[in-house]
Amino acid sequence: MNKKEINYQRIAKETGISISTISRVFTGASNVKADTRRKVIEAFKNYGYDPVFIEEHRKNHGNSLIILNVPSTGNPFYTQIIHGAKTAATRRGCFLLLNEDHVNESTIDNFLRLLRKVQAAGLITTNHMEPAYLKRISKMVPLVQCCEYDADFDLPYVSIDDVAATKKAMEYLFSLGKKNIAFINGPIRYKYARQRLQGYLEALQDAGISPDPQMRIQLSEINYNFAISAVTTLFESGKRPNAFFCASDVLAAAAIKVGMQKGFSIPDDIAVVGFDNVDISFMTNPTITTISQPQYQLGFSSCELLIEYITNPQIALHNIILATELLVRESTTIKQK
Repeated sequence: MNKKEINYQRIAKETGISISTISRVFTGASNVKADTRRKVIEAFKNYGYDPVFIEEHRKNHGNSLIILNVPSTGNPFYTQIIHGAKTAATRRGCFLLLNEDHVNESTIDNFLRLLRKVQAAGLITTNHMEPAYLKRISKMVPLVQCCEYDADFDLPYVSIDDVAATKKAMEYLFSLGKKNIAFINGPIRYKYARQRLQGYLEALQDAGISPDPQMRIQLSEINYNFAISAVTTLFESGKRPNAFFCASDVLAAAAIKVGMQKGFSIPDDIAVVGFDNVDISFMTNPTITTISQPQYQLGFSSCELLIEYITNPQIALHNIILATELLVRESTTIKQK
């Protein structure tokens, strides 16, 4: 059998050792038992590989530099994603370099120069990117999309089902008797914003409620002050929602702030649901009911998936959709009198 036909799946099937463990042998990770390492090397030797091949592969990939690209470190949503990716990189013998930038027409050339200059082994991106830019980058380095992804592009991704998560939140608000629900959304260029808008509109339709365009607030970025201004304008227009569904906990905190300033009780008069379960969601008063998405696992799984592709380019492409959870807190729970 030709060496090129060997892949991790075949060795895993023959030895009973997991693909991730085999990958750790190749990256020189320390958390592999000596006996397990020996079995993997012996399996490859049976196909004509010399142990020197393993050692050279380890030298080439064991200290690989992975780039994690985020649009903004000011958004608390990315904090745990960064921690998760760093943990995965460290345990696999790799280094993680954080890059904060939007990748667009004005930045793409500099971004590609960065990848070349640092000789990046791979890239994790949480950014929205145009297909043309994804294509250029993926020709240069292995790429995994985290959170944001282009489903029509043949690149692996790790994300959540934003439509289903939004419907879960909306159905909960309906169960509280809320029908006049305002929606505060983030930049529509992002997949999450488009899908959460889709989930919001579908939930209203399923409930037999006609959507009111004036009850939708579309922001250019996830920004607390922008949201304060927009919610204030909504109330001053005469609109009086009895609930808010917000595409971010930061936006939910703003809705709570304005609602209380206007003399409304949260949640007695107005219920508020956020999204993400970042720290601010349990630091506000009242605490925020939110859709919890596993940010740490998003980062960790994206990095693990990327390293699998780096160490074994023949592995079949696959995507990961992680589960979300509705966490009920004070912003929707009416206090007992």
